[in-house]
Amino acid sequence: MTYRTAIHSTFEDYLVSTDETQQELEEQQSARHETLSNFPFSVMLQVAYPELDFVNRWCWQSFGPHQGECFQIRSGYKSSEYPACDLALPHSHIGTWRHRWLVKTDYDFGFCEWYFSNKADHVKFLAFVPSIHWGEKYPK
Repeated sequence: MTYRTAIHSTFEDYLVSTDETQQELEEQQSARHETLSNFPFSVMLQVAYPELDFVNRWCWQSFGPHQGECFQIRSGYKSSEYPACDLALPHSHIGTWRHRWLVKTDYDFGFCEWYFSNKADHVKFLAFVPSIHWGEKYPK
């Protein structure tokens, strides 16, 4: 048995629960709209940081690299608990999926949205959602 705190959510849930300014919300909506133009299938979850890392590793293993700047190297932040990429220097990847952390709502917990360029990957991700947990580093 493992820890599980992931909650299936929506972008609208994020909008009503955040304390960001109107300008910040408009920037988030604009960035989201741009992302959806290339990755039209999305899933919003509320997750703990270990779940975020666990999900991203699963996505790498299932769909290949994440689109864009490699998030495995977080400048000034701790690295992923479940890394998928072994390259140490800053770099980017070309992929069929991406994610965006939106806001922290509690200690090491918040809203994150995953985006997919094709429906099949989106469907596979949705089937995986009930299996999301903190990973093997956090056994109960």
